Amino acid sequence: MRVGKRLFPYPILNNNKMYSQYKTSTLSFQYNEVITDNYFILEDLQCHIESEFMKSLIYDGYAEVICVVECTQTMLRSHYKITDDMNDIKIPLRDLNGKVDISLFIVAKKDIPNFKCSDFLDDYNDYEFFIEKNDIIGVDDGYTGRIEFNEKDNSNKSSIFLVIKDNGIEDSSMRIELADDKIIITLPEEQWNEYEKTKKIKKFQNLYFAIIAVPALSYALSEMQRTGNPIDHIRIEKSWFNAFCLAYESIHGEELTDEIFIQMNPYFEAQRLLNNPVVKALDDVFGLTITMGGIDDGNQY
Repeated sequence: MRVGKRLFPYPILNNNKMYSQYKTSTLSFQYNEVITDNYFILEDLQCHIESEFMKSLIYDGYAEVICVVECTQTMLRSHYKITDDMNDIKIPLRDLNGKVDISLFIVAKKDIPNFKCSDFLDDYNDYEFFIEKNDIIGVDDGYTGRIEFNEKDNSNKSSIFLVIKDNGIEDSSMRIELADDKIIITLPEEQWNEYEKTKKIKKFQNLYFAIIAVPALSYALSEMQRTGNPIDHIRIEKSWFNAFCLAYESIHGEELTDEIFIQMNPYFEAQRLLNNPVVKALDDVFGLTITMGGIDDGNQY
């Protein structure tokens, strides 16, 4: 759970000073991230609290520090109590896939009836607050990362495309939607049925990539350029884009940077990523034409 800009009816100690209601007190945490063949590990997790008020609440048993690890795609939400002598946090990789949020909270262990601190912002100086058990009183929204894991073979990435049908399309057009993990391509029902029956025929694959996948990926990359967001931000939010970045580095021998991406020609790079299917499709069509009996000279362009 990420707090973000959420407001509370009482002062919160927030790592983001813009949303903290304390004058000088601070809260932060850090850790080393390790990924093995089977586990995602948070090593040497340290919580830094610069607030005598918060430290006293924890020492007296009124509050505790909790690390929360969440992965929406796998529906994981795990809590870990942070202590001075705690062990590393170890999570099986099979429990994670996609975006992972790691946050730190100071949470009330029991009711705190006279919640008041001299370090509150001036607006709160004249007030005492009643904090209920399990209320959040401190937060560091922490870090967001991405884990890609396939239990059978974690080196193989699934296709970044998903082709589906929609019998409600009446204008005979192909639609494209950008989800977090896939580029979703929607076809009218009749054309989707034709695609499904023939997509595994080898001689048609370049053609399908040329008329379906290349335009879809070109559109997707153009939309990401248009957002103006940094590469690292998009890679976290969109796993299909992360796969594209890895492929780009493999093809070009260099990492995709913000400067390169903003000047990139999406249609050209889409062809490169998909192994130039447009030109190959032309060769395949010519080969099929010859095989099927030659070219109709009456319809030359």
